[in-house]
Amino acid sequence: MLLLKDEGEGLFSVTLNRPEVYNALDFDTLFELSSIFDRLAVDGVARVIILTGVGKSFSSGADLKEIAQFSPERAREFSREGHRAFQKIREAPCPVIAAVNGFALGGGLELACACDLVYGSDTSRYGQPEAKVGMITGWGGSFRLAERVGMAKAKELVFTGKIIDAEEAVQIGLIDEVFPAPELLSKVKEIALSIARNAPIAIRLEKSLLHAEEPVWKRMDLEANALFQCVSSEDQKEGIRAFLEKRAPKFGNR
Repeated sequence: MLLLKDEGEGLFSVTLNRPEVYNALDFDTLFELSSIFDRLAVDGVARVIILTGVGKSFSSGADLKEIAQFSPERAREFSREGHRAFQKIREAPCPVIAAVNGFALGGGLELACACDLVYGSDTSRYGQPEAKVGMITGWGGSFRLAERVGMAKAKELVFTGKIIDAEEAVQIGLIDEVFPAPELLSKVKEIALSIARNAPIAIRLEKSLLHAEEPVWKRMDLEANALFQCVSSEDQKEGIRAFLEKRAPKFGNR
């Protein structure tokens, strides 16, 4: 089960709400996650999305009780469903921030790595312990983890299955910053609002450029075209006027 809340100013929060299983991810949760991100993308009202969990865990990963009943074919579809959901997070037109309030293990860490920014509480813990139960990463850990920490450290984490604390996680670049547990959500909301108050068209274009995988010459062309779109917007004109008039801009997402 997921909780969706409009926090105002274009900020939305999506909260994993299966505390009885430490927010483990099953088929139903993945379907719901896909549906919510489809809706937020279509509506176009979301400027920033915060993803977090209820209770002591961000997410403990895939629901092993469900997996224990899978056939190999069902397990493959489970992986594909997770990839579909997580790719929608990756491709969301606005930034998505993970607020890791506890354990982010296995698929839970893969979920965090699908987000644009990751902030953790000082009590949070991270790991890819799949090999300890005869499993492997199934939702992007084999490539997104290395994007964050580099190939050598990613290999260490998946081969050993060790669980690291927030201090080590920030040192290796797995997460962006650590906050005291009681302050995590308020601090993340401050960051999210600072993003939401920027020009949404510019943020959307910049995210798409940062995720582009084309050759450099093609990315140069993409950037030039994106700048054309940006300067064609009313928001860009408002931003320049506000700067010259020494006032806060009022962006209308147009």
